[in-house]
Order: sequence, then structure tokens, then C-alpha cells
Amino acid sequence: MHNKNGVSTPVIIHLFALAHALIAIMSRVANYVDDVPLTILTLALVVIIALRHGLQAEIVAILALMSTLVGYLLGLVGGDLIELIIHDRMLAPALTTALLTELLGWGIYAFARVRGGAKSIHSSWKQPIPQIIVIAIAILLFRISYTLIFNSSYISETSITTELNRLLENTVAILVMLSGNMLFVSFRTQFTDRIELRSAFTVLLTLLFSAAITLLVYYDFPHGNGKIFAMLPFLRLYAVILLCDVVVYALFKLVDYVLISHAELHAERGKKHQAQFQYNKLKMQINPHFLFNSLNILDFLVLEQETERASAFIHKLSDCYRYMLKNEDEQLVLLQEELIFARKYAELLQERFTSGFSIRYEIQDDCLARHIVPCALQLLIENATKHNIVSPDQPLEITIRTEGDRLLVSNPLQPRLSKQPSTRKGLNNIRQQYLDLSGKEIVVEQTDTEFRVELPLL
Repeated sequence: MHNKNGVSTPVIIHLFALAHALIAIMSRVANYVDDVPLTILTLALVVIIALRHGLQAEIVAILALMSTLVGYLLGLVGGDLIELIIHDRMLAPALTTALLTELLGWGIYAFARVRGGAKSIHSSWKQPIPQIIVIAIAILLFRISYTLIFNSSYISETSITTELNRLLENTVAILVMLSGNMLFVSFRTQFTDRIELRSAFTVLLTLLFSAAITLLVYYDFPHGNGKIFAMLPFLRLYAVILLCDVVVYALFKLVDYVLISHAELHAERGKKHQAQFQYNKLKMQINPHFLFNSLNILDFLVLEQETERASAFIHKLSDCYRYMLKNEDEQLVLLQEELIFARKYAELLQERFTSGFSIRYEIQDDCLARHIVPCALQLLIENATKHNIVSPDQPLEITIRTEGDRLLVSNPLQPRLSKQPSTRKGLNNIRQQYLDLSGKEIVVEQTDTEFRVELPLL
């Protein structure tokens, strides 16, 4: 939460909350309406947090708009409530606006961190700042215009409530507003990459769409009321519905952004884990111990003039490497293919452990067409031989069997005297691959006599 390069975001939120409180007190002392300076402070807070965390200009606009509207509406209600509690007309607005600023600031900060905070503070400032400034000015003018409209003699607090009730009582208009904005958000993401065109298109469509909803409410569609069109009542209703439509659109847009951000983060995390898994598979392919042991076995067979066994060993070794290279970029392979690879790998190990090593297979035929992570089975076999004694006196039998939709790999626990420390990197990589691909966990269990791993069959 703290930034080594400057003031942290939480400190900035506290400073803005204090500034809001001071402006509110000074405005009361000078008998000045504080809407404009407080709105400017709110917009500045939103812009600073958004820029520091690398949010898109379009999302900055949505957050700024929502913050100014929500802050204005909650300020009206919250101010009256706090005044009833502390009985001080001077401090109540200051305390209200400070609390609201803290709530809005921390809410935007939490929302910005949905992206994971991957960008550094330097890169996050490389945003289209002129666009952000234009957006902030536009929202400020929008906020001021609505303050003037709602404070005019044409619209009273009672008429605002009346027009809002008319909208809420018209089910068709509500459904049109919700479904229209939902479609609008999903369609508009594919409209254009230029923010200027998207913004102009948004404003135009919102104005027209709100006008259409206003007509539905004005004439009480689908029942009808036979009302004759009059400009002033229509505009009064239109002002309220337009504001509601903007809020609904902003909410849908924020939800859409959160879902897209979550999907992007999941995809990025999956790519990272896949790259790590491929790197570990590459290390496994050129494992110096495996190559050293294989070459020693091959050298022994050549010296003993076991030419047929040496040739067979070379073919099995090349088949293993061919399989690993073939599936280097694959996320899943058929269980049938992985079992063929595991058997060839086991045959290589049997040349090394001439006795005392075996694998028992109990595989149901209907599971052969299921999928697992490539080289996962080979890694479990390798781990079993690396951490356990393999000798004629203490034979190691690995059991590979299927149970329902899981593949179970187990072996007796007989640790080596010179025990190698287990980093569990291989198991952790397999676990992460399954989580990224299917959200399913592998199960690792160890008792006093047995070690067992369960892999989901996908």
C-alpha cells in the first residue's frame, strides 16, 4: 500500500478528505455554495488514483461521474443525518463530506487494485492525460448543469421525486433501460478503439435512448394516458430519466470492466504458469542426472557388447525426448498417450534398476480418452525413484490406477538414507496447471507407509 517513490494512495485519500472538510467549513463561514469546489476536489481525487494505478481513460470517466453523482446524493441525505446526531450545522457538512471522500477514495482504490497493481508508478502516469482533463471538465460541467437545473424554479424537490416515481412505476421503461444499457455496453466494446469516437457515440446514444424511455413514461406505455405533448413537462421528466440512465450505464460499465479485468488477469496468470511449467519441463528434458545415468547405462551395455539392448535403449530414450518435445506447448494430452510415454520411461529406469523396480497399472478402458497435464505421470514416477530406496531387498512398486474421474499414483514410503530435500516444485507446477485449466485441485497425501497423488482426469 505504500509507494517508495512518493506519497502513498491512502495518504492522498486522507489529504483529500481533510481538504473537503476545510472547504465545507470555509463555505459555511463565507455563506458560499460549495458544490463546484467540492466537485473539483472529488474529480481530482478520482483522476489521481486512476492515473496512479493505470486505469483506462474511459473507466476514469465512469468512476468520476459515479463519484460526483453518488457523493452529491449521499451528501444531501448524510448531512441531515449527521446534523441530527451532532447538532452542529457548521461541522455536520464538513464531517459528512470528509467521510464520503474517505468512502469514495477507498472504494476507487480497491476497484483500481482489481487490475492487480501490476503497473509501476512511473508507467501508470503515462496515460492520455489531456483526454483525462477533458473528461474531468466535461463531468464538472455536467454536474454544474444538473445542479442549476434541479435548483431552478422549473424543477422542485417534489417534482424530482414525482418524476422518479413515474419511471419506477413503469415496468416496461425499467426493463428497456436495463436491457438496453446491457446490450449497449457489450456492443460498444467492439465499436472502435478510438476513445473520442466512443465518447461521442456514447453521448449521442445516451441522449437518444433516454429520450425514447422518457416517451414511454410520458405516455405511460403500454397502457396509454392520452396526454397531449408539452415541452416543459417532457424536459422535466427527461432530466430525471437521463440522470438515471447515466447511472445505470455507469454501473453496467463498471461491472463489465471488472469481469473483463478478472478474465484478463486469469489469462495472464495462466500464461505465466504455463511458461513456468514449460521451463520446468525443459529442465527435466535436459536433467543432467537423468542424462548421466542414461549414458552410464548405455556405456555399460556397449562395453558388455549388448548391442541389441543398447540399440533398444537408445530408441526408448529418443522416444521419450520426442514425446516431451512434441507436447512442449500442449496444455493437455490423452491419458492413453501419457501411459505409453510412462511405460517407455519406466523401461529406461528398469535398465538402471535391474531388479526391485516395477509399475502396476490398473486403468479402466473408458478413462483412456480422458486428458491429463503432459509429463505429469513421468514426473511422479521420477519423484518416487528419486526419494525412495530401490533395491532387491526393498523393491519399489508404483501403482497407477483410475478411480472415477481421477488418476491415482501411489508408492510405498521407504526414504533413502541420504535423503534429498524435496522442493515440491514439480508438484506445485502440476497443481497450478490443473487450477488454471480446470479449477480442480490435485490431492497429495502421505502416511507413515505410503505416498499418493491424485490427478483429475479432464
